[in-house]
Amino acid sequence: MPVDPATFLTQVYCWLDQYCADLPRAHPGPPCRMSDSEVLTLLVVARFTGKSERGILRWAATALTPPGFSALLSQSAFNRRARRLSGGLATVLSRIATELGVADDHYEIVDGLSVPLAQRCRGERHRLFTPEQANVGRGGAGKGWYYGVSLLLSVSASGPITGCVVAPANTGERWALSALLTWRADPTALPDPEAALADRGARTARYVGPTGDLLGPAMAGQAVTGYYLADAGFRGRHWRDYWHQDLSATVMTAETLGPPLRHWFHHARQPIETVNALLTDVLHVRTPQARTQGGLLTRILAACVACNLGMLINRQLNRPPFALGTLCNV
Repeated sequence: MPVDPATFLTQVYCWLDQYCADLPRAHPGPPCRMSDSEVLTLLVVARFTGKSERGILRWAATALTPPGFSALLSQSAFNRRARRLSGGLATVLSRIATELGVADDHYEIVDGLSVPLAQRCRGERHRLFTPEQANVGRGGAGKGWYYGVSLLLSVSASGPITGCVVAPANTGERWALSALLTWRADPTALPDPEAALADRGARTARYVGPTGDLLGPAMAGQAVTGYYLADAGFRGRHWRDYWHQDLSATVMTAETLGPPLRHWFHHARQPIETVNALLTDVLHVRTPQARTQGGLLTRILAACVACNLGMLINRQLNRPPFALGTLCNV
């Protein structure tokens, strides 16, 4: 049975307040009217409703009786606080994943998810994002063209999201995975697969590298075991050697396994397909309505946190972990 909005808001706030207790304050000066955990609560709940920051503030002020937070910030103040809390969202994401028991899993699953930001023709004309922030690429089930970014997700075997990387849509998936693995090994390092591939005798002209920003070290999270299951877009002997020898990560694709294990392999990758569907259909990650890179990253991270937190609340309520679509009546 779905949870009513006031109860759901309270549950989200209680969990997030626990995970935010020791985070650095995101705002200078005296205590603000809204705490960081209250701001994060509205950001996460907004992903379930598909609302923007403006919409979720209006909803919090009118839809709840009595209002969940009596002292709401102004629109501009809330937007500024939301952008400053992106690092806190990344920390909360990792903490919820730990609470869900990802340390007991034996592998992770990686895959890319297309995040359109506008129609292709409009994205090429209107420059809300620079070419280094968003671009035209191919993705999705039909491998169609779209304007936006690509979200590389790492999901534990039981389903929680353990980390992610955001890149322009025309960035190759193997480059995004290299950034994820590099930052998990050393958050201060600069991903440089091209030099490593050249040292191994690979023809680097065949590998199209990133043409824009790869973001970000704080979002990459921590490795669970060092074993990753990937689809055919990550295949390549030179890439596997680079990831294994330089980044201590074993990336397996179907071509690396014999026929008896391929059925298990495709079955084992199902959790990330479910998570991609939840992010798209329930948490509205493919319609972020963002107008700046900071807003985009905040909403993507909020959707990932909402996914993990929804699994945690479902466990508390003895519901199926992936039943996020019927979790609340917001």
